[in-house]
Amino acid sequence: MSRLELVDLHVWFDVPGGELHAVRGVSATLESGRRLGLVGESGSGKTTAILAILGLLPSSATVAGKVLLDGEDLLAGGERRLRRTRWTDIAMVFQGAMNSLNPVKSVGWQIVEPMEAHGTDHGRRARGRALELLELVGLSADVATRFPHELSGGMRQRVTLAMALACRPRVLLADEPTTALDVMVQAQVLSLLIGLTAKLELALLLVSHDLPVVAQSCDEMAVMYAGQIVESGSVTEMVEHPRHPYTRMLFAASPDLADRGPVRSIVGTPPRLDRLLRGCPFQPRCDVADSACATRAPDLVSDADGHRTACHNAGAQPATVRGLASAGRGRRAHGSDLLTVSRLACRFPVRRGLVAAALRRPRRWVRAVDGVSLRVAAGELLALVGESGSGKTSVAQAILGGISPVAGSVRFDGVDLVAARRRDQRQTRRRIQAVFQDPYESLDPRWRVRSLVEEPLRIHRPDIGRAERRRRVGEALTRVGLDPPELYVDRHPHELSGGQRQRVAIAAALMLDPEILVADEPVSMLDVSARAGVLDVFSHLRQDARMGILMITHDLSTAAHYADRIAVMYLGRIVEQGPARAVIDHPQHPYTAALVSVVPRHGSLSGTPPQVLAGEVPDPSAIPSGCRFRTRCPRVVAVCANDEPQLLPTGSPDRPEHSAACLLVATTVS
Repeated sequence: MSRLELVDLHVWFDVPGGELHAVRGVSATLESGRRLGLVGESGSGKTTAILAILGLLPSSATVAGKVLLDGEDLLAGGERRLRRTRWTDIAMVFQGAMNSLNPVKSVGWQIVEPMEAHGTDHGRRARGRALELLELVGLSADVATRFPHELSGGMRQRVTLAMALACRPRVLLADEPTTALDVMVQAQVLSLLIGLTAKLELALLLVSHDLPVVAQSCDEMAVMYAGQIVESGSVTEMVEHPRHPYTRMLFAASPDLADRGPVRSIVGTPPRLDRLLRGCPFQPRCDVADSACATRAPDLVSDADGHRTACHNAGAQPATVRGLASAGRGRRAHGSDLLTVSRLACRFPVRRGLVAAALRRPRRWVRAVDGVSLRVAAGELLALVGESGSGKTSVAQAILGGISPVAGSVRFDGVDLVAARRRDQRQTRRRIQAVFQDPYESLDPRWRVRSLVEEPLRIHRPDIGRAERRRRVGEALTRVGLDPPELYVDRHPHELSGGQRQRVAIAAALMLDPEILVADEPVSMLDVSARAGVLDVFSHLRQDARMGILMITHDLSTAAHYADRIAVMYLGRIVEQGPARAVIDHPQHPYTAALVSVVPRHGSLSGTPPQVLAGEVPDPSAIPSGCRFRTRCPRVVAVCANDEPQLLPTGSPDRPEHSAACLLVATTVS
């Protein structure tokens, strides 16, 4: 049995003008076979704390306290002791799998490397263990000869897990291992982590901003805020009876399929850790704070059951609820259809090798979008969901004009954007704007916020003067919750949080007063409170400006709470669509049912057990005959191999707009 203990861990960083106290007296214990989830907003100190365990912080960091592994202080031995500990005793799975892998080395080579570097295995024995590890994480042996770019995101994450297990560690640290993965791949990775923890008697420390993920996969939970643990205890107790206001508000800001109540964002932002903190650090955002909270910092107090809370008013409930609630989920009266997509098809050629080209072998085509039809009305949010590789982003790119479809039409306000002349397209597309997944990549890092937000006006409305542009920039920033705008207009993107950067991107999209907003995974990289704040902005745009929104997401919990309708895509086609609650509560297609079943929830799972689909989405250049889902379907029958199902009404009189493309559903209706 191994035991990892953090005892009064502190981390300081040297910054211009002083020090930033990033981790402030963190203490925690983790034993073999147990799983501890460390949660909190971005900047709370979660990742800094686990990097300190392995001595992976930059030279500007100063670390104090103890990291005990079976009673031995790893920090006391310095870098030489930590070097012996990494990989062999404690291993780590990092957030971005592609960033953890060498793009010019095969997967097998990269799994063998830590074994040979640390002397645990060599040569043929190491290569044999690499194949065993690939099998252990659910990959075939032939993956060993492939390169990272040839693997899907889920497969790459499994490879990094195999690398982490190569030297038989006793403790595994996982930093956001499922961030930006779609719901099915996330379920596969989490199921694998849970299974390996039990099978190998590993101690798992999981860092995540996704509370449902931690609630479903961990035994214990610790909540960090401003570098400190403010509450910790068993997951069951934390979910059912959160005592710290921050924990309670984090759960309230997380959409949950099992809870139909409103989602509420947390007002304000975390404090700056390069300044002296007085009183309770959460006091400015707290809904039960009193005068004592402003002057005296609470101690982390443990009860008889080991539940620890740092709050003067632990367990208190607010007299009034602060924050913004999510929209009415499908009960809003919509306007007429603004955007109509009909039988859209997008294809891309597969690159042929020199031999294939010389032999004039037929060119293969990727059928990324294969006959998609959808509509978006004024004041409506349509969520387009599905696994990675299903064609969601290609649909968005075709609507925005980023790619040219080979068939079908995209009509906006009566104009076919596919057939229209380029001049007509430009006039119309001003009224359709986009928000992309990663705001840091979509914003020029050299520009200040004012220039970023006013850029659309400079391009499309050169007749507007500088003073008017600046006035509109202020209005747009206020509209998306960056108020007062004077605090933000002169900042660069790197000086903003992730949620603030995404709000800047939305403000820029609003400068031309669009009627349709296409948002491609706009909150997948944001923590829970920033996510709720951005989605609140979308709700206000629908209510106040009657804007139609097409939101691409893999998060069914978000879709259930914020969307009016949901369309589910698989391998280039929509396989089910209808009102959000009808699709979530009564999924008709087996694929939708599987997606819904694996969505993490705050509490215990109810109803059918999770249906984790095996494998990946098939190659879109070789789509299976008949029903394209049949190769992974748990309900497949012989007829599915011959006939391709069409999108037909489910036949339910109380859900007339609910339709599915499944032969079994069609047979039932007939």
